[in-house]
Amino acid sequence: MSLGVSFIVPVYNKAPWLPAVLNALWAQRGDFEREFIFVDDGSTDESMPVLERQTADWPNVTIVRQANAGAASATNRGIERARLPYIKFCDADDLLAHDATQVLLNALHGSGAYLAFGDAVMYREGESIDLSAPLPEAEVEYIAEPLRPTVRTSRFNPTQMLVNTRAAQEVGGCDERVIHTQDYSLSLRLARIAPFVHVKTTLAYIPAEVPGRVTRKDPGWQLQRVTRTLAYFLRDNPDVPIELKRLACRQAAGRAWKYQKRQRGATILSPWFWRSIKSSLFTPSDPEFIEDCTRAFDPEEKK
Repeated sequence: MSLGVSFIVPVYNKAPWLPAVLNALWAQRGDFEREFIFVDDGSTDESMPVLERQTADWPNVTIVRQANAGAASATNRGIERARLPYIKFCDADDLLAHDATQVLLNALHGSGAYLAFGDAVMYREGESIDLSAPLPEAEVEYIAEPLRPTVRTSRFNPTQMLVNTRAAQEVGGCDERVIHTQDYSLSLRLARIAPFVHVKTTLAYIPAEVPGRVTRKDPGWQLQRVTRTLAYFLRDNPDVPIELKRLACRQAAGRAWKYQKRQRGATILSPWFWRSIKSSLFTPSDPEFIEDCTRAFDPEEKK
């Protein structure tokens, strides 16, 4: 397999951030073939003019336009068009260290793994970040059985990931039934079939304040999407070992109870407390139990 990378960037109303994001993409260092696939998900701001203007002289650029359908759909349109052996994702408001792609390539290529991820840090507007600084040699952790830790929690966002293109296409990309949380659904699908590698160094910089970014809204919304994604994954893959299904149920029930306690002031009289106890004592294993836990995050759900 040759070393070639398809950069995929879903874009939705990110005009203020795009110039810096594009600069960091163009500055990626490394001796590998590359293509750039941008999927505009129905932007209504100046994202498209900014994108077209700044990439006008770039080689191997594809710009796809679609009506607004969410990040999972936009990511999948990029995955479908990728023609090089590896895919590097990047959110349209995140910044990549200039050596990020090469470092992930070095870790993933020839490893037998299908996904590599690095670390990320948050930054605030005006904070100085030297993306061009050479990355220090980092420890690489080989995760032979990534499904258990991936069931437990979503560990990384798209900008931290490099994946095997063929594998991403064969598993069907992201789950479009959950319009966001695209990184979690794809990582679950890949974790079921192959190892991961974790490069323990900071490769991505995520802005702390982005108006309208889904992770900045009610935290219950994000938790609900992660929980629903897990339920769909287990329903689609009944061959997942029973102990992981039970772990997923415990995680979902515990997540629901903690949210109700912290955000809604629920007490041990809450049905969500007793659902959490039930998941520990009686170890349910059905996806319907997990999906029912998503009700805990509804705005109108009682304590």
